[in-house]
Order: sequence, then structure tokens, then C-alpha cells
Amino acid sequence: MVNERNGDISPRIVRVNMSATMKPIGWVVLVLLVIVLWFSLRTRQNRNSSKASQPAGSERSGATVYLGLRNLALQNPPAKIQGASTAKPGEPFAVLMDWGIPAGTATVAAYADGTASVYLSSGGGYLGGGQSHESIRNAAMKTVEMASELKSLMQPTTTYPLPQRGQVTFYVRTDSGVLTATVTEDDLGSHRSPFYKLGDSAQTIITEYRVMQENK
Repeated sequence: MVNERNGDISPRIVRVNMSATMKPIGWVVLVLLVIVLWFSLRTRQNRNSSKASQPAGSERSGATVYLGLRNLALQNPPAKIQGASTAKPGEPFAVLMDWGIPAGTATVAAYADGTASVYLSSGGGYLGGGQSHESIRNAAMKTVEMASELKSLMQPTTTYPLPQRGQVTFYVRTDSGVLTATVTEDDLGSHRSPFYKLGDSAQTIITEYRVMQENK
């Protein structure tokens, strides 16, 4: 499991109720779910802001948290990620899906040990569900396994730019480095891209977090 609190990063867990059909829910519906999550968080932040004065620069703190978590997932040494040592040479131990949505960027991170998180560039998201919920844990492990089948179609990278709106970028971590591929949301949704199964598997993590919150 990646140490998501390393470097004094303290993410917030956002809980919202969002209704949709069970997986697979499709990319159009998933866009709506993430936007609902996003603006639910923004409404909560605005409500809290009205109750207390905010320190200078606080409006940028959400993006700082997001980038910190994303950088840890992409660059934390494998020795600090549980499950990385059990991956076979050249095989993935972590997968990130960066998704350029209308409001910013959403990132899904999945690890070989079943850890899974969802980060939003507004600063909120879901963390830690893989430890207590088998459905999230299984979705994370399946996503990593799916990446193994597609890594031959990806390119090595040492830079990690955020995707443009409507684009989806996958990052796959192995012991020899990071592989990446960028496709359009439309190509994933229409199954024109060979990465659609990996995208569907990553979106299942979002769906399972939604179900977890609804069942509380």
C-alpha cells in the first residue's frame, strides 16, 4: 500500500450518494457521477468557507494535495509500496488512470495488493476502501492484471503530464520504470481503443466506492 500521508499530505474522504446502474456503467454515466462528486465537494468546501475565514492561498490547497498524492503514486520508490516486491520482473504493480473531465482531473490509482484510491484535482476523493471492502480490492487487483496484457502497447516515460479534457492517460509502474498511453474518452467508450477494458476496470473502482458509500 502506498503511504498516502507521506510528506504531511492529509487527504479528505468525500462521501456523496450517487445513483446509477451497476457496473459496467459506461463512460457517459461515469462522467456524470464524477461531476456530481466534484461539485458535492465544492459545495461542502464553500459551506465550510462561509463558517470560518480561510488563510491566504487556501483555495490552492486542494490542487496541492491532489498533485502530492498523484506524485507519490507515480514516483514513490517500489520499496515503499506494499505488493511491489511480489510482482514478477517487468510486470505491473501499480496502475494510474488520469482522466480529463470538464471540472479538472480525476485520477484512479490501483495497486497489486488491492489498494485503490480516487483523487480529484479539487483535493477530495476516496481513500483506503481496498483494505476493508473486498469488491474494491478485487477491482484494483483486476486493473493491475489487465494492465499486464496491454503494457506491450505502451511507451516508457519519465514525465507525467496531466491529460487534456476528454483524454484519458494510463500510467503503469513496473520494476523497470513507468509505461504510458493516452487515448480519448470517446475511443474508450466506443471500444475503438484496445485500452477500453483497462478503462472499464478502473472505472469499476469508482463505481464500487459509490456503492460502498450508499450502503453506509
